[in-house]
Amino acid sequence: MNGLSQLFPSLPLAPGGLFWVGLALVGAGLAGEVCRMYLRLPRIVGYAATGLAAGMLGRGIVDEDMIAQTRILIDMALALALFELGHRLSLTWLRANRWLLFTSAFESLLTWGLVAAVLQWIGVSPAVAILAGGIAVSTSPTIVLQLKNELRAEGQVTERLLAMAALNSIYAAAIVQVATGWLHSEYGNLGAALLHPLYLLVGSCLLAWGVGKLGHAIYARMETDDHYSFLVLVGLVLFTLALTRLLKLSMPLTLLLAGVVFKHQDSQPRVWPAHFGSAGSLLIIVMVVSLGLPLTAHDWAIGGGAACVLVLLRHIAKLVGVVSLGSFSGLSMKQCVALGLALAPMSGLAYLLMSDIALLYPATGEPLAAIILCTLAIEQLLGPTLAGWALRYAGEVRSNGGGR
Repeated sequence: MNGLSQLFPSLPLAPGGLFWVGLALVGAGLAGEVCRMYLRLPRIVGYAATGLAAGMLGRGIVDEDMIAQTRILIDMALALALFELGHRLSLTWLRANRWLLFTSAFESLLTWGLVAAVLQWIGVSPAVAILAGGIAVSTSPTIVLQLKNELRAEGQVTERLLAMAALNSIYAAAIVQVATGWLHSEYGNLGAALLHPLYLLVGSCLLAWGVGKLGHAIYARMETDDHYSFLVLVGLVLFTLALTRLLKLSMPLTLLLAGVVFKHQDSQPRVWPAHFGSAGSLLIIVMVVSLGLPLTAHDWAIGGGAACVLVLLRHIAKLVGVVSLGSFSGLSMKQCVALGLALAPMSGLAYLLMSDIALLYPATGEPLAAIILCTLAIEQLLGPTLAGWALRYAGEVRSNGGGR
């Protein structure tokens, strides 16, 4: 010891990144409770608002290193949600109710086509418009699961919402992978244009099949009512996430399909372990807060107008798509409207797809990132609000969400 200075804090105090992360989470928790108790909004709206405020007001504190470090937390939260959503997707139900599959496909194609066409019409480059349209297809799996758990929603609209969120995630990932192949050709990489999408799609499916089969073989030999057995699932998901990064495969496709394969190894339905959702809830909060950090005023200047157009067209396309065909799958008009509005949430999956493109081609990724970040700023506030209202409108909320 060289002196007393080593025993006491030095002035002025210089708190590190952990201090600000902890403070942001405290603020997010308080904001979530204010939304729940006084505004009768889902907690997740408060989490998103906290992240946006931290990103805009704390620009001197939030640097690129901090934003990069949050990427693994976003990946982990998204991986858990995608696997759980894949596990909830019943292929037997889809085979018995094919109009649900047709409705999902039509709504997704309408969203992609309308967003891509109109964005090009207002001056966005074709590559950015097509990729943004593909990303707009996605419905956030993390927010949908969080809303279901918070509102204790059950019913036809809720079950279809979970199924369509899973399908939309698959469609969005596939569309973006194929569009990325076309982007390779635009940059003159013809070999990559042919091989890269094929590698992503085939490789992700094979890895998902292997993980689902192996994971179930291990998990089936454990006591499922033992609350420690869920650690196997968490470890399986995180191991798969690491493999997708190591092999440079599509994380959304792999985790969703692995969940589907895992589920359909059982001859009898298996209740999803409640602890899995609890384990992921903190990561979801961190993810939602983190997604507001990268947004700057410069992004609004570049992509704010296009983002507002994207949000409006996306909501119209999803509502029209579901209302047009939803009745054929057994829904009333009221339920169709509720389902179309409930597909609004957009969050971590969109960010993941966008950032992967930005790493490959920064020239295309910069304007695309500006549009998607601004879109997420709107949809992380508007999407859960619309979805929560829609589930209440459908009469499927079993509690008031904890409000007064």
